[in-house]
Amino acid sequence: MVGDMKDRVVITGVGLTDTLGTYPMECFENMMSDHYEPPTTFNTEIESLKGLKCFKAREVEYKIPDGIRKPTFNSLTVATKNALHVVQQAIGDLDSRDVAVVFSSVASKPETETAPFIERMHGGKRLSPRTAVQYLKDFTAGLISKTFDFRGACTSMDAACATGLYCIDYAMYLLNTHKFVVVGCTDTGAVDDDMFIFNQLGALGTESRPFDKKRDGFIMGEGAGCLLLEKESDAIIRGANIIGYINTVSHHTDGALGSPTAPDENCTGSLASMMKASEGIAEDIAFVNAHGTSTPIGDDLEYHAIQQVLPSVPVVSFKSKIGHSLAASGINETIYTLMCLSNGVIPQNFNVDDCDHEFVTKYRQEFTKKFAMKNSFAFGGKSSTLILEV
Repeated sequence: MVGDMKDRVVITGVGLTDTLGTYPMECFENMMSDHYEPPTTFNTEIESLKGLKCFKAREVEYKIPDGIRKPTFNSLTVATKNALHVVQQAIGDLDSRDVAVVFSSVASKPETETAPFIERMHGGKRLSPRTAVQYLKDFTAGLISKTFDFRGACTSMDAACATGLYCIDYAMYLLNTHKFVVVGCTDTGAVDDDMFIFNQLGALGTESRPFDKKRDGFIMGEGAGCLLLEKESDAIIRGANIIGYINTVSHHTDGALGSPTAPDENCTGSLASMMKASEGIAEDIAFVNAHGTSTPIGDDLEYHAIQQVLPSVPVVSFKSKIGHSLAASGINETIYTLMCLSNGVIPQNFNVDDCDHEFVTKYRQEFTKKFAMKNSFAFGGKSSTLILEV
């Protein structure tokens, strides 16, 4: 809700691309399919990274937007191209300049490990301004505004793997002063430097199996997602199709109780976040889309925290099929959650063979309730929870 808390925030457009497809419905149909496509071997020359796996984003047949020149488009990273792709999907034929942009990434940037970059940096050679500007954290957000001639606020955010939900929260706030907000994230983390960092942190595993007893870490995923937000009253006036409602986003941290890489064992932040977000509607929540990255500590702690707040509610992690796409995971999984709500069905947790958590879905389930919870957690003890309604 925004302003005087009477005008609700609605979603009137979505865009999505990841390892399952390049459009929302394609992604959703493949998510619901019984077919499981295992991750591929990470392609690298770095000896210590050989043998790692990843869920690469599918190649997109890009339609270059009218507002960007072809040479500029060709110079962009895949992550930025994917961002423009999902924005095009989400806005459709929207014709407005009063549009704010909140668009972020955690890992994606021009490749810094390549020989040409090293040669320029140490040899004093020139780096094209067209390339250099792409290292700015808010470059993609600014390019979206320029490409589509959006003239509202424009920024990016960074809250590690909770970035997506922080972006949505700020986007809701911006509806107090803007007609529309384009909010999204894009990440292509299956590159040498990011794979090296997360492998050194001990976060990467060999299989994508959230909640399974043999889980040993997450598989790096890639993708981009975008939501078009506006006030319900404005959407009704212009005859827009309301896909869903964002009821609330709640954020907490563990403070001094957690560590830089592990949550508090008593789930201080996640419990507070989920309890606040679900207040007054707990009985109406159909399922929880867990952060569920497949890490040995995190999955169990999250499941037990969920059971304290929403006992007997089904729990699903979409990461079993798409991996962990860092900032993009929060947006992309919000879209999957929304589509599950709209269709009254959730998938099984794939690739899970040995799990004694009763409410982790073992098979496809149908429902009639109209609310769902989505969690995003992050290093530094960050916990974010969003409630969707259809």
